[in-house]
Amino acid sequence: MKKRIIIGTVISISMCFIFIIANLYIDYNLRKYSVYYAHNMEHKGGTRPELAMALENMNVIYKPDKKNIRYREDGGFTICNNYTDSEQAILSCDLGETELRFGYYDVTYKSYYFDDAFNLTLVYDSSVGHDKIDIKTVDQEALYKDIYKNFGFIVEANVNRKPRINLQKQFNKKYYKRFN
Repeated sequence: MKKRIIIGTVISISMCFIFIIANLYIDYNLRKYSVYYAHNMEHKGGTRPELAMALENMNVIYKPDKKNIRYREDGGFTICNNYTDSEQAILSCDLGETELRFGYYDVTYKSYYFDDAFNLTLVYDSSVGHDKIDIKTVDQEALYKDIYKNFGFIVEANVNRKPRINLQKQFNKKYYKRFN
């Protein structure tokens, strides 16, 4: 009788351990290969899922060493591209009061803020006193080209990194509504 209880307990503990490890691996896989999955997911025009996933999962994706690039992980995630000592472009990811928020700060002292699907939501011009700018006056395609010119290397470094176990269906189930 004692032998059956011991064997049952060992099997139960082993199953729980395997279940926990499997769930942790799935979460890790979805975050580590999120740029690859986002690239291969159908998404609405105007959204930038690859860049959003790269910033959101900066702690686990591959970050290439590049001249004049600094990565900071102090609460949120920040990538700094230093052109000179006085000029730099910054791309950041912060968990706001209620939602995820991305920011881009360029050399013209303008601050651009994006929602969780990387759609432009706010623009401020700090060179004239932090005045709010109408989004309709911003050339968004030129803005996205500028962001990719400065920070597209992080997407390029991760977009072709294929996972050993492809969990594209789980990724689509989790993020489809966010990018559509």
